[in-house]
Amino acid sequence: MKTSFLFFYLCITTFSCIEDVPAQQSIDSSYYYYSLIFNPKKNTDLTSAFVFYNNQKNQSLIEKDTLKAINDLRLIAIIQNKIGFLNESENSSVEALKLLDQVKASDSIIVEAKVGLFNHLGKIYRNLELYDKAIEFYNNVLDIAQTQSQITTILNNRAFAYYEQKKYDLAIIEFNKIYKQSLLNNNKKSIARALDNLGLVQSKLNYPVALSNIKEGLKIREDLGYVTGVFTSYLHLTEYYKDRNQKNNALFYAKKALDIANTSKSLTKKESALSFLMDLNDNPEIIEFKRITDSISKVRLTQKNGYASIIYDLGNETKRANENKLKEEKEKRLKLWYQAIGIFIFLGAIFLYFILRSKYKKNKIEQIYKTETRISKKVHDEVANEIYHAMIKLQDDSNTKEEILDDLEDIYSKTREISKENSTIDFTENFESLLNDLLLSYEDTKVNVITRNMNKINWGSVSDLKKTAIYRVLQELMTNMKKHSKASNAVLHFSKLRNRIIIEYKDDGVGCIVKKKGGLQNAENRIKQVNGTITFESQINNGFTAKIIV
Repeated sequence: MKTSFLFFYLCITTFSCIEDVPAQQSIDSSYYYYSLIFNPKKNTDLTSAFVFYNNQKNQSLIEKDTLKAINDLRLIAIIQNKIGFLNESENSSVEALKLLDQVKASDSIIVEAKVGLFNHLGKIYRNLELYDKAIEFYNNVLDIAQTQSQITTILNNRAFAYYEQKKYDLAIIEFNKIYKQSLLNNNKKSIARALDNLGLVQSKLNYPVALSNIKEGLKIREDLGYVTGVFTSYLHLTEYYKDRNQKNNALFYAKKALDIANTSKSLTKKESALSFLMDLNDNPEIIEFKRITDSISKVRLTQKNGYASIIYDLGNETKRANENKLKEEKEKRLKLWYQAIGIFIFLGAIFLYFILRSKYKKNKIEQIYKTETRISKKVHDEVANEIYHAMIKLQDDSNTKEEILDDLEDIYSKTREISKENSTIDFTENFESLLNDLLLSYEDTKVNVITRNMNKINWGSVSDLKKTAIYRVLQELMTNMKKHSKASNAVLHFSKLRNRIIIEYKDDGVGCIVKKKGGLQNAENRIKQVNGTITFESQINNGFTAKIIV
């Protein structure tokens, strides 16, 4: 019968007064009492261990050895859980967690302690049949677990929480994970445990392979000489046959389990084996006694649970919320920085692309103009001059025919024209005057050239490349007019729309069918090179028009 913690503590004090001193004083006290917790032989073993670790915890706190106090509290919580004082066990675990929050130690030490404490709280809630709460703690442990051993232990406990909820399919998934990992690690003990547990759960769903898995796990444990594991396998076989009403087989394995408990002098093993034997007993009074004691124990356990872990969680909720908020703000700032850097790089790349493209185009145009200038100079220096000298010689020869002289003079005029059309433009002079001189040079007694609003253009703000393109294209149009159109009037109208210069050309010549080749094609290419447009319109006997936008 379980009593209040106050009565439990008074009993411990009494037992401690009559406790026998260990015969071998050389055995380390901590190791001795540690063994009492996990392998109690007498009724007073757990109480003796409690007194020792409780005194040690108090001394550790006085000496400010927080890590040692936390370890003492973990062992105290295990003792309290074994005896059935689940509320006190929970309180001890939470006290250890609070101390752990104050410790400055390596991550591995902190994680190991938290894994142990959270796992223990999960066990408490399983005992209280609060399975969802237990699974919540196991999930928390899996989030921080660092070693495969820790992960395997928690998966095993979570699987049993599903098993106790009768969620057998989920339990099988968990045990299969453990079995596969155990095979990878070639851990015989872990393989045996996974097979045994897997077979137990499969038996609840009547899987044919269930019995062979339990027996295979038992064989591995027997080969290893792992007595505690063999004991568990016997209990699972007892349960397997009990579920199938094979009482003789069930009793056989329950008695084998009791033999191990008696040999090892383990009270906990003996309690488990006897509990199964009582379940298999047909005596109505024993059956009723078992049912009543189980019910009373369950009610008391539920009433005694104080949910200290929930209080601990609430106490740390503000701290976690603040930490999460700071983390989110930091991540948000980093994200904004990354976005800003990304946008800057993107815009920079676009800007650089257009700069390089513009520079390339400018260089290309400049090279064209340099080539034109070189050709012009070469024609002037080499062709025109040679023809001029030939004409001088022919003039001195009285036998030369006049028509040959006329032909040579015509050639000379053409070479001068080529040179003039491709000569260097001096932008140091006033461009308006240069352009005006160019246009008026085509005026004679037969052709009247009219310009409008040329002086309203701010030519100082126009780049040299655009000036060159405008000059050459108008030169091309005027030459075309002079040679082919037979026009009497040519009108050029200048205007500006925002940052664009518009030049409209019109003459009253004979017109033509517009074909973009030769001079017109050259004119269009020049305007496109400075990102401008030029259009041509003409009809037979209805003049010629062109519109330039740069």
